[in-house]
Amino acid sequence: MNILLVEDEAHKREELTLCIREVLEQEPTIVDAVSNAVHAVKTQVFDIIVLDMALSTFGDTASDDKKGHDQAQGGIEVLRALKSVERFPKIIIVTQYGDFYLGDKKIKLRDSAKVIRERYKLQVVGAILYHYKSKATLQQVRSVLRQCL
Repeated sequence: MNILLVEDEAHKREELTLCIREVLEQEPTIVDAVSNAVHAVKTQVFDIIVLDMALSTFGDTASDDKKGHDQAQGGIEVLRALKSVERFPKIIIVTQYGDFYLGDKKIKLRDSAKVIRERYKLQVVGAILYHYKSKATLQQVRSVLRQCL
């Protein structure tokens, strides 16, 4: 199983990586920005993608040490890239925001699976509102990861 974790915040990345290791017993490929995530999904095949929706353009690995601007719709760029190369992994959204924008339309996190399925033909197996160091959040992440087995 090939897993991609797309997350630009180090503390959240660490917590999610631990959940992935624990449940799936695998090490995920980790990217920290829109540009790296788009490149990854266009050049590799993933079975599961754990995706933050708000991401920086370039991330900590940028060669000029500039992360670029935060993109409230950064996760949407990743979904568009997947559709463009006709790859359809299971998607798990883990975000700190209760809604995000698709174009100029505000989408509630609870409605994201339906909207993303209709627009991008992708299966969202979970949409989780993330809270830092929350046992309930991490329990929910683990539960959704188990559904991917």
